[in-house]
Amino acid sequence: MTLVLNDGDVAQVLTMKDCIAALDGAFRDMGEGGAVNAPRRDSFTVTGRPDGYYSFKTMEGGLERLGVVAQRINSDLITHPVSRGVARRVKVPAAPGNRYVGLVFLYGSETLELLAIMTDGHLQRMRVAGTTGVGARYLSREDARTVALFGSGWQAEAAAWALATVRPITAMRVFSPNAEHRRSFAERLGAHLQIEVVPAESAQKAIRGADIVACATNSRDAVVHGEWVGAGMHLTSVVFNELDEEAWQRSDLIVFSSPPRSKGYFTYATQNFETSHRSKEKKTERRDLEDERFQRYKDKIHFLADVLTGRAPHRSSPSQITLMNKNWGLGIEFASVGKLVYDRACAAGIGKELPTEWFSQTSHP
Repeated sequence: MTLVLNDGDVAQVLTMKDCIAALDGAFRDMGEGGAVNAPRRDSFTVTGRPDGYYSFKTMEGGLERLGVVAQRINSDLITHPVSRGVARRVKVPAAPGNRYVGLVFLYGSETLELLAIMTDGHLQRMRVAGTTGVGARYLSREDARTVALFGSGWQAEAAAWALATVRPITAMRVFSPNAEHRRSFAERLGAHLQIEVVPAESAQKAIRGADIVACATNSRDAVVHGEWVGAGMHLTSVVFNELDEEAWQRSDLIVFSSPPRSKGYFTYATQNFETSHRSKEKKTERRDLEDERFQRYKDKIHFLADVLTGRAPHRSSPSQITLMNKNWGLGIEFASVGKLVYDRACAAGIGKELPTEWFSQTSHP
């Protein structure tokens, strides 16, 4: 049977602790040569909306140890509204019923069958935050207790869960541009984690004296500046541009969870593709900046898989400034966490079953 799981099913069986453990294993597998990843692919077309464009995204990866391959697919309408002078990437729930379309397909590499179909919302934010947690486990100081959290959305919330899982965090300071959002977010997060979580009036006040600085925003510009960074801090970001150039310069050890996104990943329906806020040329400039930073700091950049397998260094002193760039997603993240969810759901009798024969055929493909 093929198991169909929604976000509620995934949340019911997936804890952050187990998510981090699954991802730790997946990155070790990659470092030891037991994993495969295909480059993420994004295809864009124009739509009838002048403020948005259609995006079709795929990524896939497999783990020999678990005998699975996963493919993640997103069918999105993307906009870039400007809020307080900053353009932010926002997905619009444009599917019928004001819904999003994101799916993970999990296959068995021995039997070839489609084991499961899962909506990717909760799994997505857990695997992003879980990778942040893996990095913090090996790069932040073991006595880290205080977090400066930039962002007050669903991804920032999961990042807080992950950091509190790998370190005995006692306090968090939250900053985001909207004062009401950060206040209500801090109140909710504090109740969930049972620690002190307070909204900060400014970015500088949030970061002052923090042990870990975590960015999980949809800002297209830097939210943390190197002049605020102190000795011994661990910096972590979901995308490279959340930390400014000086923050990268001051970091002694930089770890990427995946290689930078190479040129040529994007395909366009037309050569003159553009939206009201993001043109093809601006996208190209942003990708070039990422490659430039990777080349500029390559002598101190290592990959997470190599850190876990001992081929790259961990933090070597309490005063080191470390930086973890979550960077582009990998298919093995969905394969490892997806297999965990599938096994747990099968054991608990959760989800809806469909005949596997619906997804196979007797004719030669």
